[in-house]
Amino acid sequence: MELAMSNQTFISIGPYWDIIHRHRASFFSIIAAGLVLTMLVLVLVPKQYTSSVLLEVWHSDVQPALIGAEPQNSSPFNHIETRLEALSEETIARGHLEELISKHGLYVRGGKPAPGAIGEMAGEITITLPDSVLQSKTPSRWQRLLPPDAVEISFQYPDPAKAQAVANDLGDIMIEEYRKELTHHNAETIKLISSEVNDTRGKLADSQRQIKILKEKYRGSLPQDLGGNVRELETLQLQVGRSAQSASKTEALDAAASSPAPKANTPDAALAALETKLVALRAQYSDEYPAVIETKSQIAILEKEVPKSGNQQAATAPPPDPAAGLIQQQIADYQRRIAETPAHEEAIAAVNRDYGILQSRYGDLSGLLFQARVDQEVLERGQGERLKVLQSASLPARPSYPNSLLLIGGGVAATLFIALAIPFGLFYADTSFKDSDDISAEFADIKAIAISRVPEVEHRHLNGQVKPAEALLALPGNGATADSSASAPEQFANGTEATAAGESANHNGANGNLHALTGRAARFAQRFPAPPLVAAGAEMVTSAADEFQLLAFKLRAWAAQHDDAKIFVVASAVGGEGKSFIALNLAAALAVSGSGTLLIDGDIRAPFQHYSFPVPKVDGLLGYLQGTTELASTVLPTPVPGLSLLPSGGTSNRAPEYLASTKMDQLIGTVKASGAYQYVIIDTPPALLVPDAQILARNGDGTIIVTAADSTSRAATTKTFLMFDPEDLFAVVLNRFKPSYSTLRSERYGRYGRYGRYGKYSKYSKYADPELSE
Repeated sequence: MELAMSNQTFISIGPYWDIIHRHRASFFSIIAAGLVLTMLVLVLVPKQYTSSVLLEVWHSDVQPALIGAEPQNSSPFNHIETRLEALSEETIARGHLEELISKHGLYVRGGKPAPGAIGEMAGEITITLPDSVLQSKTPSRWQRLLPPDAVEISFQYPDPAKAQAVANDLGDIMIEEYRKELTHHNAETIKLISSEVNDTRGKLADSQRQIKILKEKYRGSLPQDLGGNVRELETLQLQVGRSAQSASKTEALDAAASSPAPKANTPDAALAALETKLVALRAQYSDEYPAVIETKSQIAILEKEVPKSGNQQAATAPPPDPAAGLIQQQIADYQRRIAETPAHEEAIAAVNRDYGILQSRYGDLSGLLFQARVDQEVLERGQGERLKVLQSASLPARPSYPNSLLLIGGGVAATLFIALAIPFGLFYADTSFKDSDDISAEFADIKAIAISRVPEVEHRHLNGQVKPAEALLALPGNGATADSSASAPEQFANGTEATAAGESANHNGANGNLHALTGRAARFAQRFPAPPLVAAGAEMVTSAADEFQLLAFKLRAWAAQHDDAKIFVVASAVGGEGKSFIALNLAAALAVSGSGTLLIDGDIRAPFQHYSFPVPKVDGLLGYLQGTTELASTVLPTPVPGLSLLPSGGTSNRAPEYLASTKMDQLIGTVKASGAYQYVIIDTPPALLVPDAQILARNGDGTIIVTAADSTSRAATTKTFLMFDPEDLFAVVLNRFKPSYSTLRSERYGRYGRYGRYGKYSKYSKYADPELSE
């Protein structure tokens, strides 16, 4: 399962599929639950139907401009959108909603509207404007749906007929509100423009009066009088010049006798002429004009000469002439008028300018007033700007909520996400071993140990499991009731026949007849089934037997390399990992391969091996260590050829004391020296809970550590690993191994379900057979 990414790069999805396959039960359970939940939501969630009415803004054909003299740079769309946004709030006002609820009987519970019905209804109304979506106090949702001249009103309700009726009523409400708003707006516009027109008319009248007053006040010095004033001034100045010439001639005749060379002109006459010229120039030009500057300089030169000539002629000055004085007064008056003309012209021009502005504004306002009145008349006739129904609300055929496609898609997506997240979360959160490769990587620094994996076994292959209709069997004295007996011969698990006399037909089975377990013993056996024998016998599981035969082969090879090692201790970190199952089947595999094997149940706290075979009650290992029996009477044959069993013989809380005693050393020495057994397998309690396994490993030649796949943490297995001598470590067995999907495809492993749990070791008393207690 690989995807090609390039000529040399591949992405393998096999490991990821293995994770899903390992947790396929939870994966498919979540898929099924998610799909069922999605369908339930789709079926049980109340349906909601949405009906919409489409309105369009119709503009007036009479007045193209907007009412109220809007600025020219503002587009009609922005103006209409602003008005519609405000109008939408008026449409869903509390009064309108109360009227609709009462009219159509909406949100009725117990014969009256439910509390909060107005808010609930407002939340179901959607008004879609040209560029915005306003939905009941949530104007932040933007979406371009309709053309700029349209507005859509939608209402959602469980009853489709009521949804249609309410949507049409909301459209009528908006049309009426829009008409009222336009009427009110136009009336206010006419009122405002009329006020502005009247005010401007008054200002125009004031401006006309001011112009008239200024013209009357500045009569003779107005701009239109400037030419006449200049001509009159020149005429008067000419008269003054002629009078001066006449006077000069007279003075010359009178002074002819005393003055040898009289002058024709005087400086005073020249100065007066220059001053008159300067006044005329200033009336037409500014002071920076070249002729004005030259005239001023000439006047300054003559003013320096006039005082000298005046002093010389002071004694001979003639008496003043009254006519000449009147002319000089007139000249001064005309000079003043000419000098004041520019200022008066500017004042009158300012008033005229204001008058022109007011007149222009008055004309504009008069035009606007006329347009507003015309629009008011058009509006009253129903031909002005208005909202019109473009598409009435229809009866919805399908529910709008829940959205079936969206709900199904979202449900499937969420289900897949959760279904994928949980297996991957469980996988990466799980620190247990899952394959022999994990064990090899964890203990890579120790190359000598053998690694074996025992597949998970299906319940139908368990030899210790009995159908509910069948009675649990045992020999007398091994949990059976005292009065239970059977005269007919019974069959052992591997087909060996037991006789009523209590002796095996081939002396390879246990003595005694099988009897049904009852009472507490039966309940105990049902709750904690015996370790199943899958490596030999009629119920042999081929794949599991192959793994045990391979483990037995590795054990013989390892023993040959380590001075013919004979005693092997089977240990595990915690209870329930299947070490008793491994010990039993490894011993059976060694036995069926031709090696005499002794299986010792060294767990005298919670023994199980005596349940694997129908053996009689004997004192067993505990009786031998206590000195109440001999070793020969405690070792029992089993239905498996070549396999003998030394049961625990009871339970005791003083296990370390017994296992560390010299009697135990003598027992190990005896079985090691015996030629009847090539190998001895010792079953032990959990190593992390009690020290029994470490004590027994002291006298052993090799240690086998059992860990449960997908169960025991790596830290616990590693800690157990470090509790034993590395030189004596023979193998790590991965029990209940579940092959991945890739392994199943490549190695063709079958599926072997779990075998029973053997319980915990927190309270050993509940595991013990009461008749075997100390």
